[in-house]
Amino acid sequence: MQLDRVIQGDCMDVLPTFPDKSVDMVVTDPPYFLPVNTYVGVRGKGAYSRTLEDASVLKGYFRTVFKELTRVVKCNGTYYVFCDAQSYPSFYEVMFPFCKHVRLLVWDKMISYNGYTWRHQHELIAWGECEEAERIPTGDGDILRCRGVLQKDRYHPAEKPVELLSLLIKKHPKALLILDPYLGSGSTAVAAKKLSRHFVGIELNPDYCKIAEERLRSSTDQAVLS
Repeated sequence: MQLDRVIQGDCMDVLPTFPDKSVDMVVTDPPYFLPVNTYVGVRGKGAYSRTLEDASVLKGYFRTVFKELTRVVKCNGTYYVFCDAQSYPSFYEVMFPFCKHVRLLVWDKMISYNGYTWRHQHELIAWGECEEAERIPTGDGDILRCRGVLQKDRYHPAEKPVELLSLLIKKHPKALLILDPYLGSGSTAVAAKKLSRHFVGIELNPDYCKIAEERLRSSTDQAVLS
């Protein structure tokens, strides 16, 4: 497996080409979604109601993804998966069979956007440790405070700050190869390279692959697009 590269493609097509137990750490912000809110303009008989059964699509897909990730991630590996309050239960259920611990971290963005009622100011991170993951002594709490990327500065609508991703990666000094199977605009790769770690990023959208490569060229060593 060639390191320090951005791979354009679907992660479910690319991951099977990776060797077994070759990755130390997964840091990613996958495409999670809400259950479908289906309704028609009638009441009573024949009306449709909201249901959590739609979430089975999310769980079914990510069960397949994590089955493949478990093959490529080392037995002492670590997962950090960004999610939200509505998708976290699904990620917990999916990750539980593959991790000895699945715990919740809270990212406080330190700013909320204008709107109505209570505004969104945080995101969640599902943190999973594999069976042989080393215990790391620390006094750090599970609330991570890092200002979100301002909308005017984003390359991607769901872009995460490099500072936050660096904080997660630095927690694991022995993790030398970082994988992001949903790379987006490349923030995980940039954070890994700035910390002198190897990375592999997979991204379906060719435009975001180009943006990720440009960010890597401007801040770190040159990546290879394949």
